[in-house]
Order: sequence, then C-alpha cells, then structure tokens
Amino acid sequence: MLQLESPTPRIPKQCLFLDRDGTLIKEEHYLRDPSKVVLENGVVEGLRLFQNLGYRLVVISNQSGISRSLISTSELESVNKRIAELLEFECIRISSWHHCPHLPDQGCSCRKPATGLFLSADAIHPVDWDNSIMVGDKPSDIQAGMALGLFTALVTTGYGQNHEEWAHEMSVPVINSLLDLATLIVCKHD
Repeated sequence: MLQLESPTPRIPKQCLFLDRDGTLIKEEHYLRDPSKVVLENGVVEGLRLFQNLGYRLVVISNQSGISRSLISTSELESVNKRIAELLEFECIRISSWHHCPHLPDQGCSCRKPATGLFLSADAIHPVDWDNSIMVGDKPSDIQAGMALGLFTALVTTGYGQNHEEWAHEMSVPVINSLLDLATLIVCKHD
C-alpha cells in the first residue's frame, strides 16, 4: 500500500503585527513611489530582535488611497516590494502583507480597527494569539489588536505623537521605535 506523506502540521506561531505607514516606514501621504520609501528609525534593529525571538513579522495596513484612486494596487505592491528589499538586505523577512483598500465609511470587515486582515493572516499561517503583538501609530491599529486580545503598543513615529494622551488613557504602552518595543519584549522574556 502506498504511504502518503502526512501534511506539515500548522503550528500557531507568535506574530508581530505591524502597521506600515508611520510605523515601519516614514509617513508619506498615499505613498506610491518606491524610491521615497524610508524605514523608520529603529526598525531594522527592532525587527531583527523580534525575528531572533522567533516572531513571524506580518504587515497589516489600511490603504484607502486605492479606493480614492490616489494609488493603484500595483503601486502599493511596488512600495511593499521596496520595503521588503530594504529589510531583506538586513536579513529580515516579512512573512505576509495584508491591506484594506476600502474607505472608512464602506463598512468592510478588513479595515482596522476591524480584525479581518488579522484573520486572513491566520488563514495563511496560524497565529499564537496569546503571545502576539500589534504595534502602530494610530488608535485604529491599537483597537484592532485589543479586539483580538493582543499585547499592543503605540509608536510615536508617524501620527503616534498625536495620540499619546489617548494611549495613556487606554493604558497602552507608548514607545519611540520598534527597537524600544523589542527591548521591552526581550526584558519580559528574561
């Protein structure tokens, strides 16, 4: 009898969910030009630490510029490709990219603070929800993470400085960079 190889088990893994604009890269209003991609300070060092701790890196991004006809899906993909190239040069790999193209008033299930993009990531690679993290520069990033019971942090890059008071009221840690977040998590692991 022919013995078929059993499928690889889909073991949940801890993830670092990252907002893109203002968190991973410098905020550039409806960025469509890959040559304008600039990584935020502390991104490379922070992501390297998370990767070394065994976190899967997943980008979750609202991109309403697509519905507004300000950027195309191919332009978005070109920008993401450039970010991936910059990170891969540093031996950092993004496991998957997820974006919502909808306008805020379209009532979709994928635009943060909704959790649809996180669930689509889980369908690709199972998430260990109890040990995963969401970081972003806007309340919608934090609210999405909180809705899933994730540890969340507001980064002061991008629009983050505008939301520090809100974060403090919500008892959400405020950090200055992804390196600061990584250092905080490393201390929790020790």
